[in-house]
Amino acid sequence: MTPMMTDKSSLQRMLKFLLAALVYWVALPALLLFVAYKVDLLVSFSSLPAEVAVPIGGLILLVSVVLSSWCAATLYLRGGGFPLAFMPPKRLVREGPYSLSRHPLYIAFTVYLLGLSLILRSLSGIIIVVPAFILLWILYARLHEERGLVRRYGEKYRGYKKDVPFFFRSQRNIPGPSVVYAIVYLVGKAIVHTMYSVTVKAEEDVPRSGPCILLSNHASYLDPVFLVAACNRYVRFFTTGEMMRTHFGKWFFHGMGSIPTSRYKVDSASVRAFLAALKTGDIVGIFPEGERTWDGNPLPINTTVVRLLKRANVPIVAARIEGSYAAYPRWSSYPLPGRINVHFSAPSSPDQIESVLPRIRTNKTGRTVFPRSTRGLERLVWACPACGTIGGIAPYGSRIVCEHCHAEWTLDRNMQVLATDGTTVPLLEFVSFFSEKDFFGETDTLSSIGKVDLLVGGQDLSFVASGEVVYRDGALHMGERSFPLSEARIIRLEGKNRLDIGFAQDRRLRLVFDRDSPLKWERFLRRGKLDIEP
Repeated sequence: MTPMMTDKSSLQRMLKFLLAALVYWVALPALLLFVAYKVDLLVSFSSLPAEVAVPIGGLILLVSVVLSSWCAATLYLRGGGFPLAFMPPKRLVREGPYSLSRHPLYIAFTVYLLGLSLILRSLSGIIIVVPAFILLWILYARLHEERGLVRRYGEKYRGYKKDVPFFFRSQRNIPGPSVVYAIVYLVGKAIVHTMYSVTVKAEEDVPRSGPCILLSNHASYLDPVFLVAACNRYVRFFTTGEMMRTHFGKWFFHGMGSIPTSRYKVDSASVRAFLAALKTGDIVGIFPEGERTWDGNPLPINTTVVRLLKRANVPIVAARIEGSYAAYPRWSSYPLPGRINVHFSAPSSPDQIESVLPRIRTNKTGRTVFPRSTRGLERLVWACPACGTIGGIAPYGSRIVCEHCHAEWTLDRNMQVLATDGTTVPLLEFVSFFSEKDFFGETDTLSSIGKVDLLVGGQDLSFVASGEVVYRDGALHMGERSFPLSEARIIRLEGKNRLDIGFAQDRRLRLVFDRDSPLKWERFLRRGKLDIEP
């Protein structure tokens, strides 16, 4: 089948889907509410009080939209279809709302109809039309739909009928996509396809059922969104404890099915959660580089991740994302629209991991639709490439300028750096001079540029002080306080402006830089100042 025929078929299916949605969620409710209106006139029912009915109806309507979105997303992510004759689910879905009720979408529509009746203040809609509709869908589901599902899925559906009630049951630890995941998926997919031109290659290589591991490069905060939007599966990602420090973070990432992990200790709990997720048939997404690249170059693969992958007795699918670095580089504060390419590879076994990992490596940084401000780029380019002055680079629109020698460069939409002499090099090559030059020489001290917040603690951090920080004599000094680093075991970059130094017993010290570069400080401290692992 040619690409043109595929596009035409997809467009036809989309139009049919939109038409079905209009009929089910607009035309049918309008017809039923019109009947309710006529009944109100016929029996002289008075309208419900607006100050009570409308707010309650609005709240009920919102609940129905959330519930129906949960149902639709779960059917698509787990079943590969919708409850439509031309797009039926290819697999029986037992997760999400379908673990609580065999017909949650009918329940969602009933709640939707009830909310509209309240907003329109129709008494007959509440006491006549809604109950009549409930009776009709019960009869339809029992006498027609469930018989068809038995013919389609056989013993699987018969077992499902025994396990899950017709109407509803309460249950903790609901398997599959949560309400949060469903809403984020639907909204995120709409935003992705609005802001980005996404090309997906070999989506069929992602198993449509059963567990697997999805490996990918990591250049942007948006990578998980691009992966899920590309493969249309429920994917659970490892998420660092740093992202779950707040109550909102814990709630959100738990709702997203994330597997929490620590970067500062051997986390056996996350390994158990990872293996348990695979055992229940989930897809687990892993970024084996461990963090986002700063300059677009691939990062070294975490050896701990490689050992973990070899323990997993499930298929491994490599995914290479191209263009996400330009869309939202680590040093920037906002995303820009652009072109994204996602390439999936055929599933491989864990004992082939060494041949799988090269498939995710790429330095294709991409292109944005609009020019990007260089604000934040000084954290990456923390010394002048021309004169070597540390901290001399300042952002000006799409340019960076050395305030010492006045050399300047322009960053274009392709992540290319243009010098005033007309030469152009990719950003990832432009910053390669940092690995070729020793900027600190025999310097044993370093002072921060601008204010630094200092926090200490374990899993939870407490603010200690704020001001200029100085390294000398094996310790960090802020005012009259000193923090020896002789027992430091690990150093990690968090986000774009934080540097964590880990000690024994899960203790850590965090530097939050207002203007300075955490990359510069990491380079300085690793250069013989601290006896820590790379």
